[in-house]
Amino acid sequence: MTRKRALIAAACFVLCLLVPLVVDQDYQLNVLFRITLFAGLGLAWNLVGGYAGQLSLGHAAFFGIGAYGLVLFNEKLGLPIWLAFVLGVVAAVGAALLIGRVAFRLRGPYFALSTIAFAEVLRISAKNLTSITGGDVGVQAPALFDTHPSQWFYVSAVLLTALAFTVTALIVRSRFGYWLQAIREDEDTAMACGIDAASTKLRVLAISAALTAIGGGLYASQFFFIVPDQVVGLEISNEIAIIAMLGGAGTLTGPLVGAVLLETATELFKSWFQEAHLLIYGVLIVLVVLFLPEGIVGTVARVWRRRKAGS
Repeated sequence: MTRKRALIAAACFVLCLLVPLVVDQDYQLNVLFRITLFAGLGLAWNLVGGYAGQLSLGHAAFFGIGAYGLVLFNEKLGLPIWLAFVLGVVAAVGAALLIGRVAFRLRGPYFALSTIAFAEVLRISAKNLTSITGGDVGVQAPALFDTHPSQWFYVSAVLLTALAFTVTALIVRSRFGYWLQAIREDEDTAMACGIDAASTKLRVLAISAALTAIGGGLYASQFFFIVPDQVVGLEISNEIAIIAMLGGAGTLTGPLVGAVLLETATELFKSWFQEAHLLIYGVLIVLVVLFLPEGIVGTVARVWRRRKAGS
């Protein structure tokens, strides 16, 4: 990223932080919180699914660990809330290292299926460990912010997205980022060139899991009450992955575009079409995948390069 683009990105994030000075309605801030939160989650997934080329469909596991970690470390063990939040992130990183050591032995659809399996094991465990998680009845999450919660949750989501964006930008321009892209293009050739593919993929999964767990903790506290299907369900994994692929997997701004379009459309369809919004949401995704396989940002960039080369 050039210095000019970095300054533009920084200015955009600063403007986003100033939104609560203009928007003060809780409903609007909650919608903006969800859009911004999933932009950060899309960026986190993009490190693994976009730049490393590993189709993970189990990121709900890290999201859920961050959410339940906040609850369990604070409510059950009595630790200070922010320490509980950090420990939830640490637990997600530990789980990522464990899951990665097993799942990265597989490739292609087998890797994707293994990530789904890990997330489903966690979801079913959460549903059955009623004494710890409350099962399907759910459990109350502690409040991270006592005053003006809607504003502070939105600001926290913006900071998470800014963090994920910065981490991605730094990784992409580093040697580590080149290793990831080499693995995505041809893992066997990358290994033949001396790249430790297993270690590289494990490290990027740990970074992605940490960012995702932060989002999970914020989500749990913002909604105040969580159940397994809400924070560890396959829908969370799919939504995170679709956001990145819709905007453009393997691009820096793709997840941001995908989150704005997808989450805004979902909110509008919920209001206008009520129960039919899921059907319309699915049709839109199919159309984008069929006609924009590189995602919106990727397709626009390709067309721009062609026009520039032609002129």
